[in-house]
This record gives sequence, C-alpha cells and structure tokens, in this order.
Amino acid sequence: MWLSVVVLLLMLSVLPFANAQESAAVQELRSELVRLKQQIAKLEVVLARIATEQPQVETPRPPAIQRAPAMNTPPMLPPSRPEAFQKTPPRFDVLMQVRGDFFPNTARNHTFFLRKAEVGLKGHITPHVDFSLELDPVRPNDPYRRTYLRLSHLERLHLKLGLEKAPIGLDELTPTGQLPFVDRSEVSDRFAAAEELGIHLESHWDRWLFQFAVTNGGRRLLRDDNRSKDATARVVWAPRSWFSWGVAALRGSAGVESRNRDRYNTELRIGSTLSGLQSEFYRAQDGEIWSTAYYAAAYWAFRVRSTWLTHIQPVIRYEQIGRSDRVKDNELRLVTAGFSLLLNEHRSKLQVNYLKDLLTGTRKDEIRTQYQLEF
Repeated sequence: MWLSVVVLLLMLSVLPFANAQESAAVQELRSELVRLKQQIAKLEVVLARIATEQPQVETPRPPAIQRAPAMNTPPMLPPSRPEAFQKTPPRFDVLMQVRGDFFPNTARNHTFFLRKAEVGLKGHITPHVDFSLELDPVRPNDPYRRTYLRLSHLERLHLKLGLEKAPIGLDELTPTGQLPFVDRSEVSDRFAAAEELGIHLESHWDRWLFQFAVTNGGRRLLRDDNRSKDATARVVWAPRSWFSWGVAALRGSAGVESRNRDRYNTELRIGSTLSGLQSEFYRAQDGEIWSTAYYAAAYWAFRVRSTWLTHIQPVIRYEQIGRSDRVKDNELRLVTAGFSLLLNEHRSKLQVNYLKDLLTGTRKDEIRTQYQLEF
C-alpha cells in the first residue's frame, strides 16, 4: 500500500512540470508565426516597390493621317512659321540634270545637253509671308520657274501671288526631281498648263485638297495677248496615305481669235513616287478640235543593300492621244520602259528610258539617259 501511495505522489509531482513544458512550446510556436508574418509583410513591400520601378510599356499611337498630295507645297499647311518650312535663314535648292539622247534612226544625231540647272531661293519674310524664287539659266528666254509670294494668314486657305503651276495634271504637278521617268508623259506635255502667272488659292484638309487659280493663260501651250484669263480648279481626295483620286478642269481661250482652250482631267495614284501605279485621262478642246488622251504608268523601287546604291527602280508607261480631226502625225501611241539606279533615292539617280512609237514606227524611237543631282 505504501508503494502505491509513493507512485501516486510521484505522478502528481511530474504533471505540473509537463504542463509547463507544453505551455512553453506553444508560446515559442506563436512567436515564430509572428516573426514569419513580419517577414512576409516586408517581402510584399519589396515586391511592390520593384513593380512600380519597372518601365511602363507605352501604347503605340495610331499613325498620323497622311495629307493629300499638294501642288508642290509642303505635305501639311500649318500657319506659316519659320520652323515649319525651314526657311530661316533662307534656303537654297539646286536641281541639275545632265541628259543624253540616242536615236536608232541614223538621220537624227545623238546629243548630250544640260537639261536643267535650277537654282531656288526660299525664305521667310513675316509671320505669314514666305517667298519662292526659282531660276533656270538653261532657258535664257524664259528663266523663271516657280516664283511667288505666299500668304498664309488663314490656316486652311493659302494664297500665292506670282508664277506657279496651274492646278491641273498630277504628272505635271509632281516636282521634276521626283519623277520616276526621265521626262513627263507626252500627254502631260501637250495638255497640262505648267507655270502660269496669276492668283493661286489652296485649301488643305486631312483627306481633301482644293485648289483654284486665275491666270493669264497660254504661257507654255499657246502664247496669246492675254485678252482673257484662264480659270483652273482641282479637287483631290486621299482617304489613305497610298491612295489619291482627283478631278480638275481648265477653262480659257487663247490667240487673237480667242479659240477655246479647255481641259478636263481625272487622276489616280496608288503608292508613292518610289513605288506605285499612276494614271490620268484628259478630254481637251483646242478650237474646233477635241482630243482624248490618257496614260498608265507603273514603277517599283527594289531596295538594295549597298554603300552607293539604295534602290533599283524598273518603270513602264503606255500613253495614247486621239484627235477628232484624225491627223495621224498629231496622234500618239507610245510605250516607255526602262530603269533608274537610285544612288540616294530621288536626290541622286541615273535613269535610262527607251521609247517605242507604236503608231508611226520610228518618230519617237529613242533612248533617253539622264543623271540627276538635287541638293
């Protein structure tokens, strides 16, 4: 019995000690949990800081709306500011073209000549007045090209006073240095109006271009006594950067007898001056004679990986002129094919074109070569 009492007393003495050990273990576990929570909180703060310091990816902006092709003007028409046109101080532009013509017909002599040596001076006069002066000494009897004062007091309506191209004919209105062919089309040479002296208006919008001009008329096509004036209007729609379509009309008369000299034109361009398709259609009246003319041209610039050559540009064009009087010598069916080596795109290039007369057989057959430098 005494033995039982001793065992019982020993068990009662050990129990408080076990409870004490269990309580200490629980306290230690709780302390460890608190410490882990603190470390997790610190880790979350560090991760949040790293996330805020990472560079933000910018959402790409939609491409700017491309403007309709204008009449040898900058692609946009903001208020006239020096920084907008880079004409302060005045800027000099030079265009040189050296030409060689070679004829399969031995009755015609091969020839080399300086086709253009244009020197342009463009500058800024007042906040809304600019000027352009272009001279071509190769034509001593008619040296002035695009020479005018440009007033831009209204943002959407600009006024040019002086010598500027009448707004008809996409091929004619394309700057000489950007032509994919050695020459403009025969259709354009015969029916477009080139530079005319007078008043030229231009209104430029996001997808539309409106142009109107009142000029002396007859400067290149048919000189007259300026008894009457020519009125020319053009509208171009360009819903995409690579597509434009336009219509134009010229109403006037020329000569002492004031013969009617009317032109109706529609134009289409897909692409750019480097690669694309281009076509125009004319309906023209000269006195009692009506002419129907059109051309279609294709050109494509293939990029070249070279230190001295940027593109190779094959070109081809077909044009046709018919007349109501059926005089064969004044009608035309012509194919032009060739290529350009673009040494620095249009600024420096070597062009070779072959012309084949499909109507008379030999009248227009020739090879035209040209080296151009623009700076």
